[in-house]
Amino acid sequence: MEPLILTGSDDTPDITLNKNEGKFEIVGKSLPEDVIGFYTPVFKWLDEYVANPNENTVFKVQIMYFNSASQRALNELFTILARIRVKGKAIMVEWHYMENDDEMKEAGEEYADISELPFTYKTYIA
Repeated sequence: MEPLILTGSDDTPDITLNKNEGKFEIVGKSLPEDVIGFYTPVFKWLDEYVANPNENTVFKVQIMYFNSASQRALNELFTILARIRVKGKAIMVEWHYMENDDEMKEAGEEYADISELPFTYKTYIA
């Protein structure tokens, strides 16, 4: 399976999805003008991955800010990832948020509740 690597900009996150290296991460701001267009290749890649996932998947999310359209896209992303558990494989989401950014931590907690995926929370200093 070929990796999907999207280089971010001021308005889009860096995305690395690499099954062979076990590297799955989204890092940066998510404010794309065309959210559907930006995230569609990500959803397609993840759909293919979920059909034959690794034994263990750790998905790192370190988004500093996202708009409401990206919020829906992230919800879809976690919905897709939740299907990994149906395959009997392990999935963990590492939710990274800036130290003292309680709103971003709460966003992660809401995604954990909605998706029923196991989340760990890690702080960082910008």
